Amino acid sequence: MTFRHTIETTFSGRAFLRPLFYSCLDGLRFELSEGETAIDRFLSAHRKASEICADIFDENDRLTVCLHSYHYDESRFSYRDVLRSLSDAGIRIPALRQMWSTGRDNEGLSSVYLAFEAPVNRLPNLLWCALASDFGSIEPSPSCNVYLFNLERNLLAFPYDDRGMDVVGPNRKLLAMLYRKHAAYLLDHDMPTMRQSFEGDA
Repeated sequence: MTFRHTIETTFSGRAFLRPLFYSCLDGLRFELSEGETAIDRFLSAHRKASEICADIFDENDRLTVCLHSYHYDESRFSYRDVLRSLSDAGIRIPALRQMWSTGRDNEGLSSVYLAFEAPVNRLPNLLWCALASDFGSIEPSPSCNVYLFNLERNLLAFPYDDRGMDVVGPNRKLLAMLYRKHAAYLLDHDMPTMRQSFEGDA
C-alpha cells in the first residue's frame, strides 16, 4: 500500500483540500502567532504548534510527511530547491518515498506531492519549515506546504502558515482530548463549530 493510497483512504480524499478545517467534519483550528515583531510571531507559532504536535506524535510513532508545492515542471528536478532547503533544515528524504502530481491548473502549474516517513525528533525542524514560509527573513524556508500525518492514530496536523494550524482525522477521541487540553489556543472565530462538535465529549 502506497503513502498516497493510505492517506486518501484514511482521510476520505480530503487531506489536501483547502481550507482543511472547513473540508473535514469535526476538526480543530488553532491560532498560533502572536506578538508585534516577525520573530515574536514566528517563535510563538513554533512553540504552540510544537506543544500541540507533542500530543499527536509520541516518540515511538511513525511520522509521515507530505510536502506539497506548485511547479511548471512535473519532473523530479522541479523539487531541487525545496529539497536543498529541507537539507539545510536537517530533513533528509529517504529512499522509500512517493512523488505524484494531480495535473495542471488554469495557470499551467502542477500540484506536486512528495511523501515519506521521518523520525519524530525531526518535528521541530519540519514545523520550522512549515511556519517560515511567510517570513522572507527566516531561513531555511522551503516554500512548500507541510502536512504531518500520524497514520496509526488517523490524524493530520497541517500548519498552514504562522497564523494557524488545522488538525483533522477520524480519531474523534484524540481530537476531543486536544480540544480540551489546548482550548486556550483554539481560534475564536471557529469556536461555535468546534464547541458543537466536542463540548459533549467526555
